[in-house]
Amino acid sequence: MKLLRLWLLQVRYAATRELMFRASFFVWVAVELAWFIIQLAFIGVIYHHVDEVAGWNRDQMIILVATNQLVMQIFTAFLMPGLSKLPELVRTGKLDFILLKPAPPAFLVSTSHLEIGPLANGSIAAVVLAGSVYALGLHPSALALAAYLGLIVAGLLVHYAILMGLVSLTFWIIQAESVLLGYYTIFHVARIPREAAAGWFRIFFTFAIPLLLVANVPASTLIRGLDPGPIFLFLLSGLGVAIASTLFFRLGLRRYQSASS
Repeated sequence: MKLLRLWLLQVRYAATRELMFRASFFVWVAVELAWFIIQLAFIGVIYHHVDEVAGWNRDQMIILVATNQLVMQIFTAFLMPGLSKLPELVRTGKLDFILLKPAPPAFLVSTSHLEIGPLANGSIAAVVLAGSVYALGLHPSALALAAYLGLIVAGLLVHYAILMGLVSLTFWIIQAESVLLGYYTIFHVARIPREAAAGWFRIFFTFAIPLLLVANVPASTLIRGLDPGPIFLFLLSGLGVAIASTLFFRLGLRRYQSASS
């Protein structure tokens, strides 16, 4: 409960800050909205020539892309800003002040910075998602909806674990900000239908880095109903990545030398 109160205070501070700089807020929303529209336009171009891609029709693909957009916008709002600051904290020695506080370092780093702007685009993604569900005439059960929301949370944790592992490289290399470019490159994998992937690409992004499951499993649950196999695979793969990134972060902390040492 103490950590929850701390997080809520940080959310309130972030909201106040965003309202102080309204121009920046609306620019962020406009840029992210334009990117989402481009993705939807690209889907329109593809399905102008074909009826299905790997068994996914147009509205199903929109559900997949909108689910990925929803996960990414929530992650970008609440977790990514803080994690991306870790290399700077290590390089400048400001991580010392975080380690002295009576709270888990990973929690403090992850929630140290928040952005409210992405939530607006997350809401737009939710509206597009609901429109596609209506267009398909789907009537998901309460259990399927609950599973969908739970899998969205699992997707957030997978993104968190991947980025935590990448930025933890800062304990070994100086300019670790460059590894963020690698994350920006690979997170687009999540919007690809898993059935369209094959070979080592499908194996790697299913078991090692389960990005092919982050949006595919929730979207499939919403479209086709509960399927225990993919859900179990997703949760198991996500748990493995989370454990590995946590151990890697703790290993980096043991290597860390404070600014005064």
